[in-house]
Amino acid sequence: FSAQAAPVLYATGVGTGPGAGLSALYTVNPDTGASILLWNFSGIHIYAGGLAYDASTDSLYATGVEDSSTGTSRLFSISRFTGAVTTVGAVGDNINLSSGGLAINPVTGVMYATGGNGFQSTGLFTIDKTSGIATLIGQSGGQYPQPLVHLNGLGFRSDGVLFANGLYNYAASSLSNLLSVDLVTGVATDIGPHGVTLGRQLAYSGLAFRDDGTLLSLGSLDAASGALYAVDTLTGAATSLSGMGLPYGTGPIHFGVDGGLTFAPATAVPAPATLWLLGSGVLGLIGAARKRMR
Repeated sequence: FSAQAAPVLYATGVGTGPGAGLSALYTVNPDTGASILLWNFSGIHIYAGGLAYDASTDSLYATGVEDSSTGTSRLFSISRFTGAVTTVGAVGDNINLSSGGLAINPVTGVMYATGGNGFQSTGLFTIDKTSGIATLIGQSGGQYPQPLVHLNGLGFRSDGVLFANGLYNYAASSLSNLLSVDLVTGVATDIGPHGVTLGRQLAYSGLAFRDDGTLLSLGSLDAASGALYAVDTLTGAATSLSGMGLPYGTGPIHFGVDGGLTFAPATAVPAPATLWLLGSGVLGLIGAARKRMR
């Protein structure tokens, strides 16, 4: 048997290159942060929303808005092989997921998102993958003078623990932090600061776990470029995988550091029906061979 290709790390950001659109989809080297533009998208703003891979449909999902109706957050599905975008549906009234995170629990298959819903702390929602409708679980923090929490990027560990990038007690501190999120209540628990204090920090990027358990995030390297970071899940401390002390503006990320981040298989995953037919065909061949041997 041939070795299985390593999963691919995808990211959303602003459009670049010839014919740059409002948003774009990129691949990112999970060891260095080197990026490649796959598709530019016109008409949709997903450069600051979440990005998630759904194994059951072999699809990427993103949150954002259409250029024609920027006040309505929507769920989109994206083919990573063709760049085709499908609008799944609006998430609901008075819910803003255009700059929030998106992630799918690898244990249950449930999709979660973060965003605003009129409170000082962001909310945690479940998202119906067939309609886009968001259902509130709870707020990540309180109302002032309680600690205010603003969650952005989300990422699930393989055991179903949810982590988030964001701002903890942001009325008192503007530093970005890593947090864990309770799936039952939506309440976030601060793990610790990233330690990156310039630019956008890591506050708005999505999160994704490598196969070796390393938590990855995009973040600012300087005021003109970004990098890929490894984030310690025990302390929140972030370490650049793209190098430090690089000449100004030469970090590998030039499409912003506010978008989503997720891994997906390098090749298309057959639909369950296809696997059933394949299995039936193999069983048929085995049966025919047995009959010939009798």
